[in-house]
This record gives sequence, C-alpha cells and structure tokens, in this order.
Amino acid sequence: MVSVTHRIRYPPFESDRLNPSHIPIVEHSFEVEEDAVPPFRLGTEDSWIIERVIDGDYEIDTEYHGKTPHIIEKQRTGWYLIPHPIHAKVRKYINLVVVILLFSLFYLFTTPLQASLGIPTWGTGKVRLGLLDYPLLTVIIVPMMIAPIVLRVLANLGDLRRQRLFLANAPPRPKIDLDDLKSGKNLRGKVEFEETQEDWVGMKVSWRVGILPPARHKVFAALGRDPNGQPPPGLTTPLPHHWEKGLDDGTGMGEDAPMERHDAPGGVFLRPMRIMGKGSSQVLDLDDGGFVLEKPDGDWPGTIYGDLLRVHWELIINIERKKGGPLLWVEPLVVSHPDGSTINEEIIISDGRTESDTL
Repeated sequence: MVSVTHRIRYPPFESDRLNPSHIPIVEHSFEVEEDAVPPFRLGTEDSWIIERVIDGDYEIDTEYHGKTPHIIEKQRTGWYLIPHPIHAKVRKYINLVVVILLFSLFYLFTTPLQASLGIPTWGTGKVRLGLLDYPLLTVIIVPMMIAPIVLRVLANLGDLRRQRLFLANAPPRPKIDLDDLKSGKNLRGKVEFEETQEDWVGMKVSWRVGILPPARHKVFAALGRDPNGQPPPGLTTPLPHHWEKGLDDGTGMGEDAPMERHDAPGGVFLRPMRIMGKGSSQVLDLDDGGFVLEKPDGDWPGTIYGDLLRVHWELIINIERKKGGPLLWVEPLVVSHPDGSTINEEIIISDGRTESDTL
C-alpha cells in the first residue's frame, strides 16, 4: 500500500480580496495500491496551492482519473451560452460611478471651507423637482447610479429570452473523434456536425485545463468543521436555493453567473475555472473538421477527480452566430498523466464570473 495526501488551498470567489496565507490548507490522506498517479504541485506554499504527495514506492499509473464528479455533468458538458457583454461593461462602469460619488461627497463636505477661502464652487445650487429642492450634483449623480441597475435588468431580460429560444431549439451534439490524449502533448482530432444552422457564420475550437472547486462538504469534513456552523476562512454561508451538495465550494452563489432559467440543470452559462491554463485555438473548417491544438502553457497533470482535487480538461467549440451571441459546445476530456511528477508554480487565477471568461 502507498500513502497519498491531497493538499489544497483553493482560491474562493473574488480571491483578490483575500490573503491566501490567512486561509487554511485542507488536507486528506488515504492509501492506494502500488499503482498510483504521479505526484504534482500547482502553485506555492504561501499562495494558492493544489498538491498530491505520495509516500512510498509505487508504480506509475498514467491512466487513472477517478469517479467523474456531479459538477462535470451539470456545469461542464453540452451546449452553453455566453452572457450579454453589457454585464462586464456595467461592472467596470459601477467602479467609476463609485469613485465619482465619493469625490462628489467630499466636494460637498468641503464646500463651506472653499467658500470661506474665496474659492468659487459649482454644483451646490438647488434644483426644484416637484415640491422639493435638490442639490444640482444630486440631479447629475443619481441618474448615473441608477443607470447600471437599469442596464443590468435589460441585459438579464435579454439573456432570459436567449435562453428560452436556445432551449426550445438546441442543436444536436457534434461527433468528436480524438487521438490519444496525454498531458504535455498537442491535441489532434476531428469534429463533425450532422447539420448546421443558417445563422452560423464561423467556428473555432480550443481546449483548456483547470482546477475545479473542491466539494464544500468535504472541505468541512477535512477541517473538522460542522457543516451547519461557522464556515472556515474563505468560505461563505451557503444559500440553500443555489447550492447543491457535492457540486462546488459554494462561494460563488448568485454572483458567478447572470440570471439563469431554473429548468436547465446546472444553468446554460459556462463558468470559468478559477485556476486555469489555456491551449491554442484554431478556426474550424466544416468541410474537413480536423484540428491540431497546442498544449496549454506550463506543466499540468492529467485528469484526476476526487473530493478535494479535481484536475479537469475540456474541449470547447465556439460557434459565432449572426444574432444571439456565441454558442459553445463543451466536451470533457480524459487526459493521461505525464510519466513523472509535475511542478507548476506559475498558475493564473481567474475572476470566477461567467461574463469575464475569455475563450
């Protein structure tokens, strides 16, 4: 028997607001037979880290990938849409409005001081609306604050309409033939569609690898925490109507994706992996369908699924349409492991929001 330890400090939603060193590393040890997937380490000890440690002599098994978790079927397989681009633009606009609002409040606060020094001021006069008088700056700032809310509502209504039309007329799944898949090697394959729709104007294919969130209940168990009690640092209190046991860590609920229909299991928007490496992309010729994609940057282990460590590879077909935005087909991949240990300290942390994902 060989002793294996999985260690993970996974970046929670909006991880840029947190200090990784203040979040505990979750560990889980178990024993396997003499054949085992090679060890690997992604990230560093003082930052985000995903690590597999093996103690003892073992024979390398490059094929094992584990039991496919529920999250793959629900959120990373099949047809998906991309949210309206206005979501990302409005989020940046909100940051600008907050800065303007804070500056305006400071300006109004110092107006008496400016007047006493003889410095001319602007915007402090009053404007009558109905029976009340309002500062002129209020008439300017308040519409700027309300505009993002209105735009997000309109974008959500548009997204719901696109989802309804898509679910009513989803295309058949493509036929995908792939050569043997091994980490560190290029991907070769061929895509065929039984039929294409009239509004399809272009198509490209890409692939990527990433780390999926650990199962929340397993994180609590490994840390010896009560699932109904205070969550550990980095995790939030779950929202029962969003979170499902075993699906993910539960930190992105309500924020990681725009408004979705509840009759589509797992939603129809593809969520980015918060730790992710991207391979090359290639325009797909429908007459031929063949493609060759270069491997993602850096060294990565092959596919492995567990309760804490989930290394996931996927192929993405991005279909450009005349209207309605791009259409995505996502195909999970089972990739063999390298013949030795893997160390990759230069991992890239993604935002976690669906509208921020760039394919």
